[in-house]
Amino acid sequence: MKRIKTSFTILILFGVLFSSCESRRARTNDYSVFQQGAILSGNMKDGNTCYLIREDSVKMSGFCFVDNNQAVVEPIPFFADSTGATVFIYGSASYAGKMIVNHSTMAIELTLPDISALEIERQTIHLNYSDRMSKRVDCLERFKNPVFETIIATKDIQYGTARGYYNSKPSDYISNDDYAQWFAEMFKTYRGTVIEQGMIDLPLYLDIYHPDNDNLKQRPLVLFIHGGAFFFGDKENKMQQALTDYLVKRGFIVASINYRLGSTLLGTAAIERAIYRNVQDARAALRYLVNHKDRFGIDDRQIYLAGSSAGGIIALTTAFMDNNEVYTAISEGILNMRQNLGGLDDSGNDLIANFNVAGVVSMWGGITDLKMLDNPVPTLLFHGTNDDIIPYDKGLPFKKYMGNFVHGLFSSSWQIYGSELIYNRLKSLNMPTEYVPFHGFGHEACMEPDGTLNKNMDVICDETGNFLFDKVSRQYFDYHLSGNANVRKHDSTPVYKLNHDNNVSVQWHVDGGFITQQNNESIRVIWYSSHKTGMITACITNENGVSCKKEMQVRINE
Repeated sequence: MKRIKTSFTILILFGVLFSSCESRRARTNDYSVFQQGAILSGNMKDGNTCYLIREDSVKMSGFCFVDNNQAVVEPIPFFADSTGATVFIYGSASYAGKMIVNHSTMAIELTLPDISALEIERQTIHLNYSDRMSKRVDCLERFKNPVFETIIATKDIQYGTARGYYNSKPSDYISNDDYAQWFAEMFKTYRGTVIEQGMIDLPLYLDIYHPDNDNLKQRPLVLFIHGGAFFFGDKENKMQQALTDYLVKRGFIVASINYRLGSTLLGTAAIERAIYRNVQDARAALRYLVNHKDRFGIDDRQIYLAGSSAGGIIALTTAFMDNNEVYTAISEGILNMRQNLGGLDDSGNDLIANFNVAGVVSMWGGITDLKMLDNPVPTLLFHGTNDDIIPYDKGLPFKKYMGNFVHGLFSSSWQIYGSELIYNRLKSLNMPTEYVPFHGFGHEACMEPDGTLNKNMDVICDETGNFLFDKVSRQYFDYHLSGNANVRKHDSTPVYKLNHDNNVSVQWHVDGGFITQQNNESIRVIWYSSHKTGMITACITNENGVSCKKEMQVRINE
């Protein structure tokens, strides 16, 4: 009997010890319920709010701070062990606290130490977990970043019919230094079309490219005009393909046109007549596209022109030429030898459409009269400083081939003005313009002698993309952030507001601070004294899924 009692006593003692171990084990905190970036908050006894943010994915460590309605706070680093013993660090000192996790409610009972320098009294507060995570905003900015992978192309759409020699001459790339081949091909084409064939009625075609699976119903249009000295070229070429790929994947529509080629080569009047026919063709294409804007999903408020070489001349002239600025050479000449080409919209088709050119991009193009530059059309210019086919400053085309004597003899009466003088003229009139010179490069600065594209093509794509995004974003994303951009410690906690319409959703992110309240229109931000500057980012997405990003930098003063 005594032996049984002894055994029973041992069992009871073992049970007490086992229960004691289990009790100690239960007090071990499992922090895995709180992800990295998790936010917990709770009310303090003085009415302020304490925030705790976990920064480490393995250890329970991060920082906390107190929202006392001041603009700038000092974040207090902390770390806790598995038993909940917590160390808070302020300045060079450390302070002991305690953390107990309630797994069922995903909350923490936090004992804060007394930190008199921050006016924090020792107390225990209840911190609730928030499913709002401290994370960055992934903002797919249409028109600025690529947001589409697949491009849909519709080829050979007839936009008009006009009288001319021919409207397309694809050719293998001819080096800009090989003038013998240039002019051999030109005169061969001249003999076969201008002399032997003469003018005939020609169908005019365009290709159009748009993003696949795009639900935006109105999109900005870029009309591309190829180069080729008014004798060569086609709506499909390497440069057009590179620029089209870049822009369409960012959400633009690109149309590329063929236009009437060939010239009688009878003096400068023949050059002007060739330019004018091409301007008429470009305008006919624009009228066609605007008349079919619903079919193609075009925003007729956002029409841009882009052209290379001769295409640059056409793009600039189309953007700036008014009816009172047409060339005198378009009318009939002596003995009625020249056809009167008519007004700007008297060729190609009978469609009527009002359109405005919202911007123009010229690559090694030019213009025949600087006085024509009197419209506030935003302009982006690219040019090689060693270009001797279309000069970057002024002169006759193909200067190197003509020689200094011939060039000097004729350039006093007629010239092409290149990108540098166009830029200077527009700047003097306070017109919106940008100029990217390619120092040391010749004509078609994006091409190598073998016809491959070089790194300058990347510059052209990026600069054109930035130029267009700046103009397009003003139309589609006219949003502005407002609020205190220069905060001091004892300022009241600032609120930042975003003006927008009701059909958008907004995601917010702050670097260097913490968002305590937010909605679609505004955020309340506490800034950290550990940072000199902060950044507010708002990602705005409209009903069509089109997103843009607005940012505001804030200076943080202790």
